[in-house]
Amino acid sequence: MTAPPQAINDPAHWDSLAERYADEADRLTRLYCEAAWQAVDLPQGARVLDVATGAGALLGIAVKGGADAIGIDFSPAMVGLAQERAAAIRPGNHAMVMDGQKLDFPDASFDAAFSMFGVFMFPDPIAGFAEIARVLRPGGLAVIAVWENAGGAGPAILFQEAARRLFPDRPIPTPMARLFNSPALLDQAFREVGLEPQTVHSVERPWPVQPVEWFRENAKLAFGWSPLWRDLDEQQRTAFSEEAAALAMKLPPEGIRSTAFIGMARKPA
Repeated sequence: MTAPPQAINDPAHWDSLAERYADEADRLTRLYCEAAWQAVDLPQGARVLDVATGAGALLGIAVKGGADAIGIDFSPAMVGLAQERAAAIRPGNHAMVMDGQKLDFPDASFDAAFSMFGVFMFPDPIAGFAEIARVLRPGGLAVIAVWENAGGAGPAILFQEAARRLFPDRPIPTPMARLFNSPALLDQAFREVGLEPQTVHSVERPWPVQPVEWFRENAKLAFGWSPLWRDLDEQQRTAFSEEAAALAMKLPPEGIRSTAFIGMARKPA
């Protein structure tokens, strides 16, 4: 019998969170998408790909910036939201369902390809890097964003701490623990797929403190990807949410500051 996929690799999990993700998670990730877009110098009409677009934070910024942009994601619900949001900026077909490990685009199709906090979650992250390299035109730019903290960013950090406190005898998985969460590891991954590292920007932004009730209502959004969450019963999940809410009451006024590494590399001309 085949084991079910982990939530982090299951489109249905992300489908179930799509609306809330667009409302809540974009509050943080959009800040880094804006920083990534500002760091590149792309001409009007540049052909841009956004891999693992989610609800389309980077995609919308690219479309608004004048790019000929398309986003892909394996979650149909996320793609629907990304398309709706991008089309509201400029009419057109801007998003489609696709596996980032096996892109359905010809070689040398794009001037730039982004993946904002997506590729590191793939079952085979290097396949994601390799596909980005393949579809870039010679001289094209790859832009990959990852979190410095192995537990993620913003509220995810607080939920990780709640899990450690409440379930000290259980392993607490961390999505960034596998690879990439340092400039050296990012550069190594770029080189592995034949890209030439250019620079890695360290970008820190605050996640504003939310009402304590937010942490009770959004535990699945922030931690539902974890195998630990899947193994908790409803009573344990409630206790977990309450522990996160108690920790939230002690947050500083500026909220939770999180650092992302935004790595850039070029395809050899």
